[in-house]
Amino acid sequence: MPLTSVSADNGSLAIAWSFSASVEAVWNGLTDAGLLSQWLGRPIECDVRTGGTVAVDHGEGYRSRSVITEMARPQKLAMTWEFPEEPVSRIAIRLRTVDAGTLLEFAHHDLGTLVDSYGPGWITHLTYLEAAVAGAALPNAQFWPLHSTLETLYAAHLEQKRITA
Repeated sequence: MPLTSVSADNGSLAIAWSFSASVEAVWNGLTDAGLLSQWLGRPIECDVRTGGTVAVDHGEGYRSRSVITEMARPQKLAMTWEFPEEPVSRIAIRLRTVDAGTLLEFAHHDLGTLVDSYGPGWITHLTYLEAAVAGAALPNAQFWPLHSTLETLYAAHLEQKRITA
């Protein structure tokens, strides 16, 4: 998995991820309803334009709703993030060409005390995004086992940072 970096500070999560695919291919992974279903959840609404809404069914009654606040195809996507029983937060994604691929810079802002719980989830989703972009979708049944493993590793990472701080 080409996770380049992850950090959490002041209620914001930042993740950098390298893809061995073009910016356009990664953009399609972020915005195409068929690919979205392979890494984030089943799209209920997928109007990817400034002012448009993307609503996703994540299963078990959990649905997210996002309003696109800024879009510059294929480099930038910004949106709100509404998830049940959580305050509204914001997501910003930037794509840029690096070497023979793409660097995705992902930021999730306004998470407050939820910031640490979002790290393993987004890393799991980005693992699935990478596979979707590569044309090798991962089985949905593996999502929660992978998430559980990453949650353990992420907690150890946070503990190590606290010890060395």
